Amino acid sequence: MQIKQLVAKYKEIGDFLNNHWPLKDKNQRIFARTMKVVEELGELSDEILTSMNLQRDSKIAKFSRENLEDEFADVLGSLILLSCELDIDVEKVISRKIKFTRERFEMDKKN
Repeated sequence: MQIKQLVAKYKEIGDFLNNHWPLKDKNQRIFARTMKVVEELGELSDEILTSMNLQRDSKIAKFSRENLEDEFADVLGSLILLSCELDIDVEKVISRKIKFTRERFEMDKKN
C-alpha cells in the first residue's frame, strides 16, 4: 500500500471517529490524537520488552509476534490520524526528512 492510500484510509477512519465521538474543537482533537499516540507507543514498548524477555513470566508466556506487529500498526495509524488533524502532508514531510538524513550522513557521497 502506498502512503497516499494509507493516509486516505486513515482519513476515512478519522472522519468516522470525529462524527461518532465529536470533541469540542480541533485543539481537543489534536490533544486526543496526541494522547492516543502516547498510549499506543506505550503498548508497543511493552510488547518489545516482552519480546526481549524483560517482563514477568506470565506476560512472556502470552507473547505473540502478531500482537507486537498489531501494536506497531496502532502506533503508525495513530500518527497518521494525528497528521490528519495537524494538516500534515505525510508523504511530503517523510520525503523531506529522508533527503535531510541522506545529506546529513553524506549517504550519496562517493568515496
